[in-house]
Amino acid sequence: DDIMSAIRQSHNTRHIFASFLQNCQGARPLLLFPLTICIAMLALMKASPKPAPRKPNPAAKLAGSIAARLDRPVVLVGLMGSGKSAVGRRAAKQLGIGFKDSDQLIVKAAGISIAEIFELAGEVKFREMERKTLSNLALASPQIIATGGGAFCQDATANLLLQHTLTIWLKASPATLLSRIGNTKTRPLLHTDDPLATLIRLDEERARLYKKAHIHLDTDGLSTYTAMMALLHALDTHLPRR
Repeated sequence: DDIMSAIRQSHNTRHIFASFLQNCQGARPLLLFPLTICIAMLALMKASPKPAPRKPNPAAKLAGSIAARLDRPVVLVGLMGSGKSAVGRRAAKQLGIGFKDSDQLIVKAAGISIAEIFELAGEVKFREMERKTLSNLALASPQIIATGGGAFCQDATANLLLQHTLTIWLKASPATLLSRIGNTKTRPLLHTDDPLATLIRLDEERARLYKKAHIHLDTDGLSTYTAMMALLHALDTHLPRR
């Protein structure tokens, strides 16, 4: 009886095993499909070129170091067309701080253009509005401020900025300034028969006043980006290390 039971049990085991193999053969395509996909994906990943490593951004690293040491507003001074607004706005973005244009703030507050302020109220009134605007900005948190060309030529305004801010003189040749300005209609001081001659005269008259600035930066022949990088390097050199 034991021998016959063992034979029957062996026969049943072979039958179950044979059924299992038959079922596996039927499901083989379904089992192999995901495996085939994985192998194909691995082959593609191996064949695909590795992405080039990101190049370090020198401006970002430099800006981070400057922003950590900057404890007061940076004020850009100089003649019209020297790049105060264009360079200042780009530098502020790179540093992660605010940007203000004193002329734009005055226009917004007055509701009329600077040319109209000069015409209706005169330069003295405009300078008064300018000094008040810059006084508020000078005592604010670190930011970059672009000033009008004549702002730093007013003793009271210049003394205020030299005491509470870091001033940078952006300079360029009169010919370069005029080419950057383009349309002179919005520049009251250039409403003359010879705008270039006017710029030459202003450059000669104001250079001794602009020289009071903490930092001097020549933007002649520089693109906005290159001038911004030069400004960042100047700030990095000027600011004390911690």
